Amino acid sequence: MNRSPHLTTGLAILLMIITVSSSLWAQDSPETALEEAAKKIESEQIEANTDLRDSVHENLESIQEDAKTSSDLKMAQDALQTAKDQQVTDAATEQAPVAVGAPPVSPDQGPEDQQIEKKSFVDFLQAIPGYLQSVPERVPFIRERGLIFFGRTEFDYAHYTSGVTSSDSGFKIRSLRAGLAKAFPHSISMKAEIDLTDGDSNFADLYIRYRHKRWGLLTAGNQRVAQTLVNQTSRISRTFMEEPLPAEAFGLGRRLALGWDVNKSKSGIHFTLFGPDLNGSIGDSGIAGRAYFNPTRSRFSVFHVATSLVSENMSRKTRFFSHPESRVTSARLVDTGIYGDITHQYIGALEIAGAKDSFMFRGEFFRASWDRSTTKDPVFKGFYTQASWILTGESFNYTQGKFVRIRPQKPRGAWEVAVRYSMVDLNDLDVTGGKERNLTVGLNWYAPANQFRVMSNLIFVRTDEYAGDESPTIFQLRAQFHF
Repeated sequence: MNRSPHLTTGLAILLMIITVSSSLWAQDSPETALEEAAKKIESEQIEANTDLRDSVHENLESIQEDAKTSSDLKMAQDALQTAKDQQVTDAATEQAPVAVGAPPVSPDQGPEDQQIEKKSFVDFLQAIPGYLQSVPERVPFIRERGLIFFGRTEFDYAHYTSGVTSSDSGFKIRSLRAGLAKAFPHSISMKAEIDLTDGDSNFADLYIRYRHKRWGLLTAGNQRVAQTLVNQTSRISRTFMEEPLPAEAFGLGRRLALGWDVNKSKSGIHFTLFGPDLNGSIGDSGIAGRAYFNPTRSRFSVFHVATSLVSENMSRKTRFFSHPESRVTSARLVDTGIYGDITHQYIGALEIAGAKDSFMFRGEFFRASWDRSTTKDPVFKGFYTQASWILTGESFNYTQGKFVRIRPQKPRGAWEVAVRYSMVDLNDLDVTGGKERNLTVGLNWYAPANQFRVMSNLIFVRTDEYAGDESPTIFQLRAQFHF
């Protein structure tokens, strides 16, 4: 059989290429394996840090973006000031006569140099976050161990016009918290946050978390119970100073729990198997679940629906109550009082929310019931609905089933106006805890660095005869800062 000389030559060349390639692959395979292992470790570390930023609080995952925004604003202001200084220098050079024998005048010198540099309030606020973010770099314990240092403080003033709250007007430190967080290899992170508001060292969040690529987040420790939109939203991201009436009345807050949640692009689920609170052993054991769905979602718009259900065993006395959406006063206008014959309680909620560009609305409907061993089972209910509009044009941010704090885009910060109507009814059968309805108007200003906010609320309160026929008007202010 005759073979073409070209075919023979081609086969020989192909065989040589395969041999050389195999040899090179065999030599490089250990290095390739090491590179792949290094890339895997790096990927896991990135995921762990991402998860940690999500878990610390709703703004920390964007802290680098906040720093970049602040830096960009500062650069823009510096460029504008440089341009103004150059104009002044050029004008002085053209108009000012030069005396014979006089020493040369430096372009950097002028009458304006004799004036004290004036800094605006916005400049001052921009400097604060940068200073605090540099604190960890100055503390060896934090710097050497790669810890994230964070905290929050809120200072309130409230004025009450009438009723049982009229003598409570004044100032109060509403919140004072600090904490540390750290990301470890293999998608593990931890968080420890202490609440120092009342002078006691109580733990807020204290947990360790593991993130699996496919199965989501597993969290063990003191954490939020899987319940409602407002209860899952951090205080730094809430539109109003205090949560609405039914959210306080029926919210469980944080418990010692085992949590599992999975967040996809348009849906998510969150379950917690919980026990008492870590600090005061408040509450009992139970299970909670929340599921959300956002069928319509784009960069600047979203529509959100969700539901949650809590089932809790009750082996101790309990009650439902709510402050009048203000915490400078300790008065609770609606309160069922304490009952000791409750064996079980159920709390359900339905959420509807949406946002488009700079407009956002949301509403939640609550239903709670008690199983009582001595008499019929009462049912309580409540709802709230609210809308807000960002006057300066920024868009609302939505992630993992909740809305997060807006990000100012202008050197003078962002302005937001909002209105909310809320109601809670704690009357049923022999339980007369009272019914309250509140109408609240809010105005918020967000500093450019996105870590300082001034909030103002005007609240019109109305209660029924079981709650004393109270009708105060409340005006309150808050200076809120977090880092």
